[in-house]
Amino acid sequence: MTEPVAYMYQDFEKDKGEIFVQIDEPSPTWDIVTPLYTKEQLHPKVKMAQAEFDELEICLINAQFDYSELKKIIEIVPDMKWFVRSKEPDGEYYYYLLKNNDDPMLDYEPSKNPYKEYMNFGTKEEAERWTNPLTEAVQLPVEGD
Repeated sequence: MTEPVAYMYQDFEKDKGEIFVQIDEPSPTWDIVTPLYTKEQLHPKVKMAQAEFDELEICLINAQFDYSELKKIIEIVPDMKWFVRSKEPDGEYYYYLLKNNDDPMLDYEPSKNPYKEYMNFGTKEEAERWTNPLTEAVQLPVEGD
């Protein structure tokens, strides 16, 4: 759990019950202490896929914009897609549904990780339409091209 960085407190002895907000650590003399915010809540990060970040970076470079501070608030998240794969691995490999042009192909290929060449879906419901008793729909990060 992330530690709070701001607190609301009351100190009845010293301040006659007034409520204050403090950014420092809570004092043992405070009577009522309520954590308010964590660092992540005060300074949230923008989540984006690597492709989105690359596009933003190109635009900022073309605009001759210094984006070094901006990089600190961006969190790169993996590109997550839905895949249809075998429920049980065969050794260390699962079998993934292949695609032919952008359509599912009723053929499976063994792999440790899903790749973009395998049929991927935007939603769980789309993927579940292609499952059978031996396969399942799973959401996983996409690896490589």
